[in-house]
Amino acid sequence: MQPFTIDEAEVYPATHHFRIIVAAGSTARTVIETLLADFEVVSPLKTGQSSAGGRYQSLQVTVNLACRADHLRLDQEIRKVEGVRILL
Repeated sequence: MQPFTIDEAEVYPATHHFRIIVAAGSTARTVIETLLADFEVVSPLKTGQSSAGGRYQSLQVTVNLACRADHLRLDQEIRKVEGVRILL
């Protein structure tokens, strides 16, 4: 449920930056790279920082999304990937 109406024509297409926290050593990166093939990637998936204890790794990617439906689809697909802990 949305608290307000979104005029997609004013928002999309848009460039979105995602930060993804994954379990270190998981295959999540490979799966996410495959998912991104369906989208216009502006800045390829790259590795960010590791957690202090080494249990987690951040990934970053920037994509152009044509509409809210594409945004929601990418969000949902990434969240389903085994090893993904947080999607920002």
